[in-house]
Amino acid sequence: MRRIQFLAAVSVMGFILTAAVAAFTYFSVEKRYTNDIQNDVYQLHEKLSAELARYSEIPVVLSADPRLKRLLRVPNSERLLSQTNAILESWNNRLNSDVLYLMDKNGLTLAASNFDSSTTFVGHNYNYRPYFRQAMEGEKGQYYALGVVSDKRGYYFSYPIWDHDQIVGVLVLKVDLSIIDRIWDQQKFDYLIADPLGVVFYSSRNDWLYQSLAKLTDNQKNAIRDSRRYGDSALNSLTEYQELETLRPLSSLSLGLSTTGRERLLVANTELGSAGWRIYGFVPISKLWPMVVQSALLFATFYGLLVLVMTAWLQTVKTQRKLAQLNDDLEQKVAARTSSLEETNTALRDSITQYEDTQRALRQTESELIQAAKLAMLGELSASINHEINQPLAAMRTYTENSIKLMDRERYKDVQKNLTSIHELIGLVADIIARFKVFARKQGEESRRLAALDDVINASLMLSEASFNKKGIHIDCAILERGIMVNADPVQLEQVILNLLSNATHAVRHSDSPAIGITVSTHLDWVDVHVWDNGPGMDNDTKKHIFSPFYTTKKDGLGLGLTICRRIIEAFDGRLRAEDHTDGGAELIVSLKRLQDGETSHDA
Repeated sequence: MRRIQFLAAVSVMGFILTAAVAAFTYFSVEKRYTNDIQNDVYQLHEKLSAELARYSEIPVVLSADPRLKRLLRVPNSERLLSQTNAILESWNNRLNSDVLYLMDKNGLTLAASNFDSSTTFVGHNYNYRPYFRQAMEGEKGQYYALGVVSDKRGYYFSYPIWDHDQIVGVLVLKVDLSIIDRIWDQQKFDYLIADPLGVVFYSSRNDWLYQSLAKLTDNQKNAIRDSRRYGDSALNSLTEYQELETLRPLSSLSLGLSTTGRERLLVANTELGSAGWRIYGFVPISKLWPMVVQSALLFATFYGLLVLVMTAWLQTVKTQRKLAQLNDDLEQKVAARTSSLEETNTALRDSITQYEDTQRALRQTESELIQAAKLAMLGELSASINHEINQPLAAMRTYTENSIKLMDRERYKDVQKNLTSIHELIGLVADIIARFKVFARKQGEESRRLAALDDVINASLMLSEASFNKKGIHIDCAILERGIMVNADPVQLEQVILNLLSNATHAVRHSDSPAIGITVSTHLDWVDVHVWDNGPGMDNDTKKHIFSPFYTTKKDGLGLGLTICRRIIEAFDGRLRAEDHTDGGAELIVSLKRLQDGETSHDA
């Protein structure tokens, strides 16, 4: 009877504690996901605001161009129309916008950057659009809508064109909102962007597009359809809420096109700019339950084990007397066992000593391998070394022979000029040798962990410059921010970049216009160095195995260069990866931790 009561009490207590752990886990995971989507929504807000702000002032600047006023004065001039279309097309290409077009004061589009497209805006009247009316009132206009002709979503920026003190037309710039896909490259959750009425005009889910977050009145729907802002969309409600303000402070809601198909979601939102837009981020609550169930099962398992341990302890108390009788036998067995363990410990210490010796040998071998790779790189650059040194040597010889003749003629001033030139050439040769001497020196066991990225990249380009010139390779270097310090040894990092440049040189050997580039970008505490080329690129199998030892695409390659490069970068807590370049070819990306001013690496 007591045994049954004990088991019942233990079971009830376990159930209560497991439920408490599940509830605590649920609220903890919910809070974590809520914070995550709040951060993601804030990041999208910052990026999108910055992107749109970049375009908002462009119509203001371009509207002052006098060439636009000429067409507005003489709208029937074929010559002015052709010139204006070409100007708008050129501006649009450089701005990377969707369309740039010019309207007269009646709203008729006279010229557009897409004048030769099947969906051209030329000849269409947009006087019903709010951005046109705003501009005609002398203000900067901005508006979001679905294009009537192109059927593409876009954001419109407008500004009036003044001729003396009168508004004679409007210049409009349309931005394709697919820019959101480009800037939201780290999307973790579902999201949507809604206008002031709650109509969704951009979303990670297509079934949410052009629906409303709250129920719209018939007048609101008719006004939206009359403006042709979202085409012929049904404007159905995704929630049961009558007022948009009601759901904005909520941390969770049911979202979907029908009551049966609605999904319960965690939500976070923030206002986007002055247009009244609002960004919402979502996480399905169903994602929380697996972690809650897992936590409850783990605790239940732990609780069951704890009960078993306590039961075993109670049983042990009952058998203590029996165990006391066996103590003498156990002491004898322990003594024998101790002797055996001492022998095992001795053998283990010997194994540890051998392991440490092996580790030192491996580190030495790795250092020698890196040095060998560096010297191999110098071997590849030997032709350029010879070319760089032979040029000043040939000039020095010419100056010397000339000086001997001038001495015979007692033209000492000319001799002095020649000697000065020879001295400068000697300094040039010394600089060339110094660059290769610094790069070739063997690294000590303790390397520095503080490198000036500008100096490393410039040194790498100087070592490779002659080889690039000889092979007709164009080099493009873009370092947007100067004075960047990274967590790396300068010489070893230079070795990595030289190896990547060498591989890029090999990749463009058959290109008609070979080009190699280095681009530096920063992301919070990280710095990325992109080394790209316009060669044939890499297939998926090559990208999968390119960092594997002894894998190579070169006929005479050993397949160790990129393996060593990755080992060097990972030793500095960095990353090395291969990707396809956006304009074709391959791109190797070195990611290193950035050190702020006055900061030093912990490993330095």
